[in-house]
Amino acid sequence: MTVIDLGEVRDEPGSEEARRPRPPRAVGRPLRVALALALVVATVAGATPAPQRIAVVVPAGPGSEVFLHGDRLYVVDRAEGETAGTAEVLAYALPERSLAAGRPSAPLWRALVRTSGRISESRAWPGVVLFTIADVQGTQSLVLDAATGRERWRQPGYPRWDRAGTLLMQSGGEDGGTVRLVDPASGRAIWSARTRPMPAMYDVRDGRIDRIVMGPARGQVEVRDARSGELLHAADLRLGELPGPQQTMVAHGLLLVHRPAAGVLTAYELDGLRRRWEISLPMVAHVEECGPMICANRQSSGFSALDPATGAVRWTGDRWAAVLRERAGRLLAIETAPLGERYSVLDAATGRVTADLGVWTLLPWYDDDRLLAVRVAKGGGLVVAELDVAAGLARVLDVLREAILDCRSSADALARRRLPGDLGVWRYPG
Repeated sequence: MTVIDLGEVRDEPGSEEARRPRPPRAVGRPLRVALALALVVATVAGATPAPQRIAVVVPAGPGSEVFLHGDRLYVVDRAEGETAGTAEVLAYALPERSLAAGRPSAPLWRALVRTSGRISESRAWPGVVLFTIADVQGTQSLVLDAATGRERWRQPGYPRWDRAGTLLMQSGGEDGGTVRLVDPASGRAIWSARTRPMPAMYDVRDGRIDRIVMGPARGQVEVRDARSGELLHAADLRLGELPGPQQTMVAHGLLLVHRPAAGVLTAYELDGLRRRWEISLPMVAHVEECGPMICANRQSSGFSALDPATGAVRWTGDRWAAVLRERAGRLLAIETAPLGERYSVLDAATGRVTADLGVWTLLPWYDDDRLLAVRVAKGGGLVVAELDVAAGLARVLDVLREAILDCRSSADALARRRLPGDLGVWRYPG
């Protein structure tokens, strides 16, 4: 596959700007996001569309939803001639080579499913594919057989999964609910525990959900093992006695409690629920792991990078809206620019900018996927690139002249509307 190390991409192939020498590039993260398309005139320097791409065309109505998993494409569309509340799911196998021009791909199977809401998310396990349905009643999870489309099971609850294949389901309401570990093939609950009205939180280690934390507004905080459901620790941290509202969050093996009225952030170890540290930190919207640090995001913009061991502020990122991924000690940070969203690579230890990747629209991704991004190409269509955080590069993969809005991506494929109104699928094997 032809890739170009561009740093900040300048112009399309063959333009005068592309032939000029470019200045040296600077030395040198459910959240499952989907950003609005940046309406900018993109420029690509000396890039040739990748000759190894695999392109197919799939019929799809204008209101359809599209999901990519491995070598499968799933299209969820209105079911013609059926009663309201019925959708049609079509499964396609992504071929290993491009089909002849004008020849659409044929579905492996079609399935009619009952749904009173919008199918908004999807995830695949060996032999099954899960769809999340959201409506005014709450959230349901529907699982179909990947070989036939037959409905395997459905149950209320929002799914949470990890790279090891763990599937946790959480449901609830004002009076509380349940969190349960579920077998993806059968829907059988392996264990189940009651939750308070506040949602359960998840401690993730090396991409695996390790512990589940249930932090009530008052009463005992519980820490459970995600695999067995065993209660590991419980303690009354007297959270209900703290003045004013509060937020509870989990990061780096810590339960973090923020009290906006006092402007204080307190950290408790999940192992034993002992208080580790407390610092003065007002205006915290949420926290997340930023490589070895904890990023405490402000309610407006920017964040403070905290040392998990002590709570000390190691550096601040005033211009950044969020950090999206960490790789090899580097962070992918996003900032709002006049013409879209700008991406930069930071050194996780110091916050120093090591690479400017330019303005892109980042496509939805899972934790282990390559980061595919697009922007409008000069002359029409879209430029497709991979954002490599570890290398600090934006690698241009293709220029798709017929592609427009509405897209999904996976580790090596991109599905997007074409100008004729159908769906184009382009694969870029790594």
